[in-house]
Amino acid sequence: MQPTWLVALSWASLTVGVVSFAIVLADTYLRGNRQPFKVMEIVWLVTVLYIGPAAVRLYWTWGRPEAFSLRRREGKPRRPRRGIVVTHVSRCGAHCALGFVIAEVALFAVRFDPEHDPLWVAYAGDYLMAAVIAVLFRYFAGPGHSPAKAWAATWDVVRIELLTITVFEAALFAWLTLAHRVVFSEPPLRPDSPTFWFAGQIGLIVGFLAAWPTASWQIGRRLRTEPRHED
Repeated sequence: MQPTWLVALSWASLTVGVVSFAIVLADTYLRGNRQPFKVMEIVWLVTVLYIGPAAVRLYWTWGRPEAFSLRRREGKPRRPRRGIVVTHVSRCGAHCALGFVIAEVALFAVRFDPEHDPLWVAYAGDYLMAAVIAVLFRYFAGPGHSPAKAWAATWDVVRIELLTITVFEAALFAWLTLAHRVVFSEPPLRPDSPTFWFAGQIGLIVGFLAAWPTASWQIGRRLRTEPRHED
């Protein structure tokens, strides 16, 4: 078993994430601060779940619709560059976080064991699932569902999000390898342990920070603009 202090720390970190999730959930659905683009409601909820209070602060500053209204009343730009970067990294991070959770649970269900099986199998699953979720987010946002829209959604992900997702995932996988092999090697990390998800939280935060310069560079080079209709 993992040390008692580590298990307690893991549960505490996961609880903070859940409380942060509840704060944004209540603000969105109970107080009625719905996002103009519904997919961003999922994005912010996922982001605060793994980052916690710091992401709640980002949401309050750059994600909350009332913050946009206040900026307009004060004569400030509705969404300056920093806000675009936050939104972009948060969206790509949500894809990666959901991909990580879904892929890891699915692999655990088929008895994948990171102690004996190659970690690259899990990483491939995480990455592919993140990419699929990114496409699905764009495909199901807005009206109409057709092969043409599926192709457009795929192309938008490749053009706008894939680089940031790749950098995010590379940082996440680097941390997970260190966690599996060095930091939390005994006993092995598995999804039925809170320490596994605590390690995942850390990895997702590392990925978020690592992806930030890439997103900023893309925006600075005008390789990424605000989503036209689906955010």
